[in-house]
Amino acid sequence: MEISLSSSISSGKACACNKVVKNVQRVAKAGCSDDNDAVAALPDDWVPRHSGPILKNYLKQREQDHQSVTDDILKCTAVVNRDIDEKIRKLSENLLANIFQNQLDMDCVIEKCDKKKELLGKKDFDEAMKLINELKLKRIDEILSFKKEANALEKERGDGLKIVLREKFQHLISVGHLTPKELLHNFDERIYEINQQLLSNTRAFIDLEAQLRAQLDASIVDMRSNLNQLALGVGLMYRKRESVTTVRVYKDSKISHRRSLSADFCITGMVLGHSLLKDVKELDACIARVVQAYRTAVYKIYTAFSVKMDDLENDLCGFQVINDLNHIHLCEISDFQKLIEVPLRRLSVITNTTANSKTLFEITGADVITMQKSLYSLGERLQNTYLILNHAGHLWDSHILRSAHAQKLTMCAVEDLITSHDAIELANEIQLSIAMEQLRCAPDAEKLQQIYDPIVLLLEKTAEIYVQHSESELGRLEEYMNFPAYLSNTLLSEFDLFLEKYSRSSGVPNNVTSPRKVSTPPTRNSSQLYLPLPRAILQTELQELALNNWKNGFLESFQSNIVSVPEQLRQQAQLWVDERSTSLHMRYSFKMVSHSVRLERVKAARDARLAELRHHDARLESHLHAIYNLIDRLPVEVSEFGAIDSPIFYPYVSMLDRITNSINEVLDQDPPNLEEKKLKMSSYALRLPKHRELFEESLDKVITDYKLLLEHGFQEARVSNVRFMAQIKMFSEGGKYATQEAIKTSAALTKASETLEVCSNKTLEALHQRRSQLLAQADSLLLPVMRIVADVAKGSTKGNKQLEKSKSMTKKK
Repeated sequence: MEISLSSSISSGKACACNKVVKNVQRVAKAGCSDDNDAVAALPDDWVPRHSGPILKNYLKQREQDHQSVTDDILKCTAVVNRDIDEKIRKLSENLLANIFQNQLDMDCVIEKCDKKKELLGKKDFDEAMKLINELKLKRIDEILSFKKEANALEKERGDGLKIVLREKFQHLISVGHLTPKELLHNFDERIYEINQQLLSNTRAFIDLEAQLRAQLDASIVDMRSNLNQLALGVGLMYRKRESVTTVRVYKDSKISHRRSLSADFCITGMVLGHSLLKDVKELDACIARVVQAYRTAVYKIYTAFSVKMDDLENDLCGFQVINDLNHIHLCEISDFQKLIEVPLRRLSVITNTTANSKTLFEITGADVITMQKSLYSLGERLQNTYLILNHAGHLWDSHILRSAHAQKLTMCAVEDLITSHDAIELANEIQLSIAMEQLRCAPDAEKLQQIYDPIVLLLEKTAEIYVQHSESELGRLEEYMNFPAYLSNTLLSEFDLFLEKYSRSSGVPNNVTSPRKVSTPPTRNSSQLYLPLPRAILQTELQELALNNWKNGFLESFQSNIVSVPEQLRQQAQLWVDERSTSLHMRYSFKMVSHSVRLERVKAARDARLAELRHHDARLESHLHAIYNLIDRLPVEVSEFGAIDSPIFYPYVSMLDRITNSINEVLDQDPPNLEEKKLKMSSYALRLPKHRELFEESLDKVITDYKLLLEHGFQEARVSNVRFMAQIKMFSEGGKYATQEAIKTSAALTKASETLEVCSNKTLEALHQRRSQLLAQADSLLLPVMRIVADVAKGSTKGNKQLEKSKSMTKKK
């Protein structure tokens, strides 16, 4: 703090000494420590004085009032909670009703589509899905609306409870049963519990929304599945009995398929066994039923295959083989023969055409056996197709695992390199922090620059290290590009093994072994292919041929695409490297940004410390300039302090002039009046010493005031100097002074203080000398007049001469 000496001594004017200095006396006040000491000084057996019944009743009344207000709080909060809970209950009931209605609307869409006799077309399927999606969006809007309104009600609950607590808190404060601190603690606990309850309710609404959305998604999946089955021609009742079970519980679905198929065949057999065939039309009807049963069996085979394919598509996590396709109810397929034997025998008895009936029986029986074999062949074909797809789908598993291991090894190497680089950079950071601390505590500008230059060099080297580290990390990551060549060779070898295992075939194989021996069917002409049984068998054979052609096309396409595998693996590896290098580039960018910030921070710290040093120097220079200016000025001002005719003193000179003029008038009288002259001279002889005494008294008073003013100025200078020294705090003390800087500043202030004390003594001595000079001057003016008065009083002529001499001296002065 710069000192500011009083303006009363800044100028040499004499009027400045008229100011009166008032001393302020500071009184110390007792603090909390004294109170604690007083309490601690109480004896151990001290007890407070017992209060009377009035105070007891008053305290009891306050406790009752406090309990009453507390009960009011519980009642009011219960009312608020009951109101909000009722509103939330109504919202929940409305939401539940809307969800039920929405689900009914979705079911109506499915039932409407199921009532159509023909298959569900693509247009109808799209329209149904559009309606279902609209209902889905409507339900989502209702859920979001419920959540929004529920959160608003929870906010309303919080506002209501806050109002209740605010009002009752003021009531409890006015009651005064508990201290404000205890009340605040109590209400803080209440507020905390309320906030926890509000957060719990909000979280419950979020969980409810998630559950409702999951339920909606599951419902949409069921609706889409139902529409897909309607598009395949499966009725609603059939789906409810069998398809849902097939999707959800696969093992139970196999049993249900077997039982369903067996039941169909048994029921059909029983009906046909007990019916009487009158003519060939009944045989045609029986054959039609057999064909329908055959088609149902084929459909079941395809359904099971479709389910397995869905499982394969959804989760390629294991190599599983279809076993159920190999067991297409072998024991029940023999019912085909029973279904046809009874009507054929009945037909042969009625028509009495034994030869023709036998031939018809053999042909039809052979067709049934062929139907058996076609079912086995179709099952094996589908099983083989599934095996190919499953194996092909899992061909990449080993490659993906090998790639994952290679990527993991590469990332471990990169992470190890990053760890070592971070350790090096951390060591540089520690070194930089030490240098920054030295820069912050630099004692002068020269030392500051000496510390700043190495820091800049260190930062430049750090930037180069960052570049080298980034390049080495990217290089270590690029080493992963050496793996794709080896990985592609291994993968191509696995592809070759796959192609060797599943070779292409030219026709439809028929190597399925039947559970019983079957005879070779007799030859049929081309016209017999139009009969129902051969035509159904031919359709199955065409399907097998299509499956075989598809397999050959798949293997051919697979083999033709193997050529592009190495390039694709290289591109995938490059893409992986590019994705990981992005984070490394980002890491380098962050380092460079922090490095630039660090460089700016170093410059800012240098500028700030330089500004502090300059401020300290300017402040010290201003302080010392003020002190030394005071030291140089005060002795000169004191030596020239006041004049004998100054208005601050008693008008001593004017009184002497007046007396001198009066003496001249007395002496110049013509004729002189001796008696009057003698009386006046006697009066002047008494008055002149009195004037001298009054002058001395006024001089002493002015000098005393002036001395007090000087002492006050010196005291202000001392206080300012001490305050300046007290404000010198080093960095360890929370200040902004370095050690050497503080020593230098303290030495300069100590020297200025010592010089100030010397100046104070010299100034007081000069003031004393000035007083002596003024008194001597007053005596030199008084003595000639006193001599004249004495001589005139004696009546000698010597007085006239002395008077003339006195006049001449006065004029000179």
